Amino acid sequence: MKIFLLWRCINDLGQVLAPERVASNLQKIFSPLFSTPPKERILQNSAMSVVVLEMLVLGWKPPFFQEDRQTWALALDYPINARTVLAENGISFENDSVLPILCRKLQHEPTVLLREMAPPFSLVWASKQTDQTFVQNDGLGQSQLFELKGDRLWALTNKITALKALDVPLEMEREHWAVRSTLGWFPLDLTGYKRVRFLQPATQLRLDSTGITRTAHDVLSDWVHPNGLSQNDCLELARSSLLKQIKAAMPLWEKPSVGLSGGWDSRAVVTSLRAAGADFSARVRGLPGRDDVLIASELAKIAGFNLRVKKFEGLPPDDAEACKRCISLALLWQAGHMVTHKHKTFLSHHQYLDGGVVNIMGQHGEIGRGYYAQRIRAVELSEDQYEERLLTKLMASMPPFTRKELHDVVRQIIREAYRQADRYSLTGLARLDFFYLYERTRRWASGSLSSQTGLVFAPFLNPDFIRAVFDYIGYGKETNPFHRYIIATNSPDWVTVPYSEDLKQRELTSEKVDVVKELERKTVISASWKRPKGGYNYDSSLYWKAFGEPIIHEALARGGFWTEIFDPDMAEKWWQAAPDDLAIVHLLPEMLRSY
Repeated sequence: MKIFLLWRCINDLGQVLAPERVASNLQKIFSPLFSTPPKERILQNSAMSVVVLEMLVLGWKPPFFQEDRQTWALALDYPINARTVLAENGISFENDSVLPILCRKLQHEPTVLLREMAPPFSLVWASKQTDQTFVQNDGLGQSQLFELKGDRLWALTNKITALKALDVPLEMEREHWAVRSTLGWFPLDLTGYKRVRFLQPATQLRLDSTGITRTAHDVLSDWVHPNGLSQNDCLELARSSLLKQIKAAMPLWEKPSVGLSGGWDSRAVVTSLRAAGADFSARVRGLPGRDDVLIASELAKIAGFNLRVKKFEGLPPDDAEACKRCISLALLWQAGHMVTHKHKTFLSHHQYLDGGVVNIMGQHGEIGRGYYAQRIRAVELSEDQYEERLLTKLMASMPPFTRKELHDVVRQIIREAYRQADRYSLTGLARLDFFYLYERTRRWASGSLSSQTGLVFAPFLNPDFIRAVFDYIGYGKETNPFHRYIIATNSPDWVTVPYSEDLKQRELTSEKVDVVKELERKTVISASWKRPKGGYNYDSSLYWKAFGEPIIHEALARGGFWTEIFDPDMAEKWWQAAPDDLAIVHLLPEMLRSY
């Protein structure tokens, strides 16, 4: 776990921004999240100042900070396959000097390494001889880095609220929040705040005593343009890419935890772990009798490994004030860059954050499953209809109480986000896949994973898997060919086990009904909202009716920033259509004032 803040004063601010004072400010701002103050690291030279708050990640072996006689280097998001890429390029290294050697190579030949390094990663390093300081992020821009450009101050951070330690006022942009409430993420380089933007992909910053130099090295074009592989070669490249990622990571961890559900993505990841011979512990989230639990249990039984069932993981608190606390602390931690419904479950069953563990996930597998092509039923459309159908589909998620004058603004921002594919000369179905990769993966999924304190490893997100997906266009991905091939090749003993989507239309068995009734009987207050609904472990609509209404009534009574986005009269009538969005923008200004 790291909270990172780098800054450079454009005009002399004297002792106001002394690193020790900034570190103290950071500790104070984030103190509600930690029982013990995180360890501080302060780095400073003539070009910039850095403060890092960090906590130990259990089960992770290599350090995030290394130095030799020439360079100190700090990994904000660790470059998982760095050792593999260095070795493939004939670069020798010792384990205690991986980061300095990697950083110096990136400094002089960035494209060579960036082309094969898997997102997310971000690095900061400095020369001990010249004081030149460098920042490098991954080729997709997946690593969460926010850049502040002011008249007197420039700063870079992985947590927007960390900017308050520099006495920077955070001002919300209503258009940003309107589109976030529609999409579930901030598109393009938007962040929700004035003067704060995302760092663009594959950007290298060089800071010295005279200023900041910025260069970008486009490797994404290489990933998304076909190489003419056959259908079978695409499938095998996808499978081998996961194995290669896992084998690169295995020396770096002790025994990671991996999620296993009833879906496609996690099954493909776990079967790849099995094929690679990795040691891991498996878990599934859900009430006993839920489809995910039943399916994961069967898979574990066949494979012969233990499975931990996390019955109440991901449930919000059964109290309005506790719910407000969860949302406010989530906003403090991620400033809105978190999956919407997870705000009310953030720290719901824990008082504080810790350093976390190594967590393997099936995130990003949707890159290879034609996510948006399936949702707009692209097979029924001509290519020139994709954009409007997608916009219509996405705009349908706009809260119905959004102010009418913002509708066209939101639509235009989403249109601009979709047309980013033009920069890469992509056409047809590739544009839909690119929107998923560059927007939903790079923004929504990044916010989700960055909200975790430990180290998240998601092997689907690697250059070769992306290459395989974009080379496969034309063959059709509606039947999940990558996942089917990976699972059938690695674990043929799992092929006959159904997926949760196969069971969606099946009614509850008497056994499952009995489990739910027993849970309700043991709960003092009505727990009907705890019944699983869709892909969630509880019914969010029933939860808001049972416990969340006081938060909404407070918002309606007080007004405030949220009324710039949502119409109060319409919100009073239709708030149940998007209560999480209303609660988030209602509580956001209070959080910014309080911490």
